[in-house]
Amino acid sequence: MFRIIPSVKRWPRWAAVGTLVLVGTWAWWTAGQTTDSRKVIIPFDFESKFDNGRYGQMVGDMIWKKLEREGGFIIPESMADVRDFCQARKIQLGPNTPLETVKKIVREDFDAHIGIWGSVERVPGHDWDVYDLVIKCVDFSGSEPKVIYEVSTRTKTVSEIPHTYVKEMLDKLYDRQPGGPKPINPIAEKNWKENPNLVIGDFEQGVGHPKGWDSRGGQQREPLGRLVKWIPEPGNPSNKIIRLEFPASVGDAEGVMYYSDYFPVEEGATYRFQCRWRSSGVQGKVFIKCGEPIATEYRPTSGYRPQQPATNPKLYRPEETQMREVYRCQINLKGPPNTWNVHVEEFTPRHTKYTPRYGRIMLYGYLGGGWIDFDDIVLKQILPPSPGEQQKELRHSLETKVTLKEMEENERRSRELEEQEEAASGSKTKSGSKPAPKTAPKSPKSSSRK
Repeated sequence: MFRIIPSVKRWPRWAAVGTLVLVGTWAWWTAGQTTDSRKVIIPFDFESKFDNGRYGQMVGDMIWKKLEREGGFIIPESMADVRDFCQARKIQLGPNTPLETVKKIVREDFDAHIGIWGSVERVPGHDWDVYDLVIKCVDFSGSEPKVIYEVSTRTKTVSEIPHTYVKEMLDKLYDRQPGGPKPINPIAEKNWKENPNLVIGDFEQGVGHPKGWDSRGGQQREPLGRLVKWIPEPGNPSNKIIRLEFPASVGDAEGVMYYSDYFPVEEGATYRFQCRWRSSGVQGKVFIKCGEPIATEYRPTSGYRPQQPATNPKLYRPEETQMREVYRCQINLKGPPNTWNVHVEEFTPRHTKYTPRYGRIMLYGYLGGGWIDFDDIVLKQILPPSPGEQQKELRHSLETKVTLKEMEENERRSRELEEQEEAASGSKTKSGSKPAPKTAPKSPKSSSRK
């Protein structure tokens, strides 16, 4: 299945599978994208004979991920889709595969335009990771293949693969100067102009506190007016702002925070945040915290300490839920003091185990004494999530490849094995035979004292 990067329209996964069965190619994507001028890129797993393809798959995954982040092309929904298709067709590409063969695979089997393939082989006899690397990126959309990037080299360190050679390939692919900015995403910019603001960030509406924002602020959750102020902008009384103002005793300790109300978010979608800010010299940050409602047995109360339900039944609420923070975007504000600065940042909420469903903004000031002002806050979704985001395999963290489903299956098998052993032991006891002890009893040692 192909992933349109970026795109608003998505093709359902079952449609891709059905079309593969009918026509044997991935030409299905053209049905909904006949007016799309972007080219289709197929990143293949690299050949790595030294470990039966494991490292080559890692390189393929890495290139796919970088293409996803850069945008501007149509890419497969996942590398797993490419692998499954290649395995079914017995397609294996290596550094010596003729261009005509690769062209046939890219153009006819995948109905794509550009192929990326190569090899990565570890060089024996070295105390560190030294690899022979081949990368090929070729455009087959014309009458003759156009080599966009090709390199055959021996690396000194493994970090050269992503940070030097894959980076060089991407610069050539996007026709930009090395280290230049990524191309402007027209769909993201269109959504930035047209999509609704998820927060009320002009601070012009409200009674007692800004509409869409908390009625209290600071670490002690005190009413607005002292540490957190909703005031007319000094020098421009027709415009209202939020000011965090605090002494050094507060700024050098817990600082001052102020929260917006919750707004809905989608996991895997790309959001853009923008705000105007200025300060007297104190430091400022913005946190965008995303959470998921989680069921809990207890109802939070002031000064609450966890206790067993039986000992404090008034706190037991079996149907209560609490918002659990599962994603956080930290935005560091940098700029000259005493003048309005504009900060823009993009983020994508994700979690391996939970699903971010709601978000809220936290404005924060700290370090020293003074003030920091905020105004014109905008937060919009600029790119929708991929359908694959809804099919993630839950894991405890990014550090493990073991899924929760696999862990549950292993636990189930362990329980079944224990039950079988207990049943077998019980049947032996009923038949009159005693189970052998796990360890033979030791005979007591005799001691004599002369």
